[in-house]
Amino acid sequence: MGIIKGTADVKTRLSEFINRVLYRDERIIISRRGKPIAALVSLEDLHRLEALEREEKRGDDSESDHAIMRAFGGWSTRDDLDELVTEIYANREAVRGREINL
Repeated sequence: MGIIKGTADVKTRLSEFINRVLYRDERIIISRRGKPIAALVSLEDLHRLEALEREEKRGDDSESDHAIMRAFGGWSTRDDLDELVTEIYANREAVRGREINL
């Protein structure tokens, strides 16, 4: 949980709170009349939250649909991978002192 601050305090010290979020990885919860109403978070936190929301909207929570698995799945449709691997090994063999076992 973050640090709770009232709206008046946030208005007068906004620059300070932005720096705390940016450089100290803090999260500031903004309250009005004692009730939490908003939060000041890093852009990185916001991106993570948005990614989670996109995953939830898709309705798929299977492991095969995880973002990383989808990224790897993109390689399965490439037909030039064998050629690319052969080129990589050829380049490695051309460099002296760099042994490779095929």
